Amino acid sequence: MILVDVTRNKQSVINLITVSGHSGYDEIGKDIVCSAVSTAMYISIGLLEKLNTNHRFTSDDKTPIMKLEIESSQEITNTVLENLVETLKGISIDYSKYLKINEK
Repeated sequence: MILVDVTRNKQSVINLITVSGHSGYDEIGKDIVCSAVSTAMYISIGLLEKLNTNHRFTSDDKTPIMKLEIESSQEITNTVLENLVETLKGISIDYSKYLKINEK
């Protein structure tokens, strides 16, 4: 199962998204759930980079884990992250056995 942890600050602004695990939907390389989650993450990260936001992204394919940390948020940064979370929630509706989202 893929676990997504969304951490918000006191103002309810997202400051950390951590994605870990494999969905187990299919074998690695054919897993549409892992592919959808990875694609959503990388599209959001690419957009944040184009917007020159202050963020840090780390990943480790062996663990597997991806972390997106926002060092200072702007309105556009939060909009991108809220869109990412909504996208992941949409995936989890259809694949709830394979993807769980925790919001803190």
